Amino acid sequence: MNIATIMGVLIGFITLSWAIYSATGNAALFIQPESLAIVVGGVVAATFTSYPLRDVFRSFGAFIKVLRRESLPVPHYIQALHYLAEQSIAGGTMRLEKELEGVENFFLQDALRMIVDRYPLDRVRYILESTIEKARESELREAAMFRTMARFAPAFGMVGTLIGLINLFQHLGDNMSGIGPAMGMAMLTTLYGVLLANLIFFPIAVKMERRIEEHTLLMEVIMEGVLLVATKTPPSMVLDQLKAFIPARQWKDVRVGQDRKNID
Repeated sequence: MNIATIMGVLIGFITLSWAIYSATGNAALFIQPESLAIVVGGVVAATFTSYPLRDVFRSFGAFIKVLRRESLPVPHYIQALHYLAEQSIAGGTMRLEKELEGVENFFLQDALRMIVDRYPLDRVRYILESTIEKARESELREAAMFRTMARFAPAFGMVGTLIGLINLFQHLGDNMSGIGPAMGMAMLTTLYGVLLANLIFFPIAVKMERRIEEHTLLMEVIMEGVLLVATKTPPSMVLDQLKAFIPARQWKDVRVGQDRKNID
């Protein structure tokens, strides 16, 4: 579970609730389901209008995956590629073909299959680079949906404000007791729109984009590692070249000499 995301949202809401209560002494004044319904309902309606249904569900599914784990285990994949380099030198493509059964990462599995099938290395690189680029573009489109929702939220907050103002003007000179609730709706919808945009939707988009960059890095490590394995590069050299992709502080997490091919 990605604790940082959950902590960020909780801290934000707790801090805002404390500030509101300290300033007004009555936090219930800032709870109005009608205003929240205008903003949330408008954002949901606009999102479903803008995107195909399958893209909406795919984007939310991608966000749930982001919540599951803080970072991708790049050092463990470097271990796996070091192990595969040892196997390649020891037994060639026949040994790699046996190792295919234990590889669970589909990108790594497909790359090794092309090596076992003796694809030309320039063709392997082209296919893998194309796969990385297409995967990155697809994932960025999923993150872009949350940025779009972040733009929708303040706009529908303004819609709620206009509704509240219209209601307020209708009560002028008639029933003055309705002015307060109408003004409350006018202000609260704007508040809800801004909060949803900056506390929920924008941070989700940033988190997903960061995850996409990590995923892209992982795929690049796998691609370069498999190409080194295919050329029977010495395992120590494979290790040093792949460690260059990660910060020096993570080098200690690369533990060679272990069978680490079974990685999700």
